[in-house]
Amino acid sequence: MLPSPLLLLLLLCVSGHNVHAHYTSGDVVYHPLSHFWTGVGFCPAGDIDHEGISAALAAPELQMNLRQIAALPVGAVTHIRIHWLLELVQFLQYDMSGVPMYDFGKFDTFIDFLHEELRLSPVLEFMGNPGKIFTENPQQISFFWDHLVKTTLNHQIVRHGSARMANWRYETWNEPDLHGYNTLNLTVDYYLDYVQAVRRGLSKAGAAHGHSSSNLPTYRALRGPAGLFKSLNGHPRCWKLLELCNQRMVHCPIDVLSFHRKGLNGTAVEIVNASLSLLAQIYEEYPNLKQLPVANDEADPVAGWSTLREFQADVRYGVTLMSTVMQHWHAKLSGGALSRLESISHDNAFLSYHPHEFTQRTLLAHFRMNETQPPHSQFVQKPVYAALGMLAKLGSRAADMELVNMDTKHSVQVWRTVSGGMGGPGQYMATIFLSPEEAVPKITPFHHKYTLNMSIANESAFITELMVPQSTDPYHLWTQAGSPAYPNATLREAMRRAQTPRLYETGPIWQYNSELVINSASIPLPWAMLLRVCSATWPKLKRPQQLSIVEVTHREVFISWREHPKSTQCLKSYEVWFKQRGGQGFAVDWQLISRDWHLPYPSFQYAPNGQMSSVNGFYKVRGVDVFNETSPFSQIVEYLEL
Repeated sequence: MLPSPLLLLLLLCVSGHNVHAHYTSGDVVYHPLSHFWTGVGFCPAGDIDHEGISAALAAPELQMNLRQIAALPVGAVTHIRIHWLLELVQFLQYDMSGVPMYDFGKFDTFIDFLHEELRLSPVLEFMGNPGKIFTENPQQISFFWDHLVKTTLNHQIVRHGSARMANWRYETWNEPDLHGYNTLNLTVDYYLDYVQAVRRGLSKAGAAHGHSSSNLPTYRALRGPAGLFKSLNGHPRCWKLLELCNQRMVHCPIDVLSFHRKGLNGTAVEIVNASLSLLAQIYEEYPNLKQLPVANDEADPVAGWSTLREFQADVRYGVTLMSTVMQHWHAKLSGGALSRLESISHDNAFLSYHPHEFTQRTLLAHFRMNETQPPHSQFVQKPVYAALGMLAKLGSRAADMELVNMDTKHSVQVWRTVSGGMGGPGQYMATIFLSPEEAVPKITPFHHKYTLNMSIANESAFITELMVPQSTDPYHLWTQAGSPAYPNATLREAMRRAQTPRLYETGPIWQYNSELVINSASIPLPWAMLLRVCSATWPKLKRPQQLSIVEVTHREVFISWREHPKSTQCLKSYEVWFKQRGGQGFAVDWQLISRDWHLPYPSFQYAPNGQMSSVNGFYKVRGVDVFNETSPFSQIVEYLEL
């Protein structure tokens, strides 16, 4: 339980009006909210060739990193952008006509892992040089890219049908004006030919399987140029592509204008202002491009993922990411250059390394445990991971961001969202309160009466969760323990108990015109609070799906499951149950192995204490909602340690 008081007094005003698409009682305007922030990305370590990328993406530690990212609440992360993914495609030989032939085995295996096990959609960047075919045949670049794109997509369509690819995203070469990425040494002219060839390949894909290339489905929209857009002379490829599009929009090969803009000193406002400045420059030079949706693929607080920065270890990065989303929403509603914002993505799915386990720009702290036999990896979820989980609970319609003054210098950001009403079953409201982003934690008391206008029919309940320094900060515990390279089991458990938002529970509210008083302590900045209010008629929790148990090391497993879409907004926590295999005819009872844990997200790492303890046995999971009602149990899964 949190120390007392954050001194935030909330008044829930209940009226007789339903929540509508663009209006609620109290003159609060709500707009349809597409969760536009659910992409992450990274660049695999190692050599940029088939063997290097294959080894990097098949490494157990990287795949566990991705499993943990996928174990956020449903909808928290939907897309993953991985550089050099096409290097998984292996060049075999040229056929009799001189056309390349490929082996898609390793590409298929990894794509199946993303789809079937993790439920993530790839952002497929058309960048790579399988078998060095492009550098060895520079005059054939246009034809070979057309062929590779078409062949890759057709291969996937034959394997699984186009429906599985409906949420895929496609993008041109990442940052083509940087020598570190432009490994083909594409000139401006060759680059423009390459982009047009990729567009042709996308258009042709599926035509032989009953898909019309004249009426492109949305899953074949092309994003680009994914550039930094520095000076015109220094970054001519990206600027030249925009010039080409501006001259003939009907023949423009890209459908979404993607760019990269980060902050300078780690603040959300810097990211938004940098994007607005770039788009203003683009639209002044190329006004026809205002027709295109825009996307910032790397909307990060500061450049350089591997550079150690203290704020990336603790609550500050989580609050900054949440503020980044809120600031982009405000800019989108303001009618300016970001009014056509399609999405933002966070380049933070990297694998951290010693001695910067927490301080690199990652979602998880990675500990490589080299003293075990065999060596293995341990992961701890950072506060920024929890921030993505909190954002996933937002509703389907949102008001503009509001600022509530704390004092003459500081304001709290407030973002109200709703779902339901409008004739549907039940109503739901989720509101985020976000303290200022501060360079260092400090105490600032805040006392404010804030009116939340929504209509709740019949009974309702509310729940608040807080992300605050120290108490929801595994990094603090690790540094207090001396920052060990190999944290022991006791410290790992303590860090995992601190990795989720703190539940601040005052019980359901069963009467109208009640005051919601959140009376926590004056706490260090920054902090984030998620308030959820559920009507009793909101759809009930459904049973968890696809329970999975994966080995971490001897007598330790990572347990995860899939949430049913649109049924977990009112979830409070999960329960994980375990039963050992009975021996010689005696019965063994089920045990609640997650007792005293707050598990708001669909995963749990189980490491029983004692030499005689075992992870072998049967597992099942169920959810508990804000009314303390439980979902049906998941299917029972048996795990046997080899």
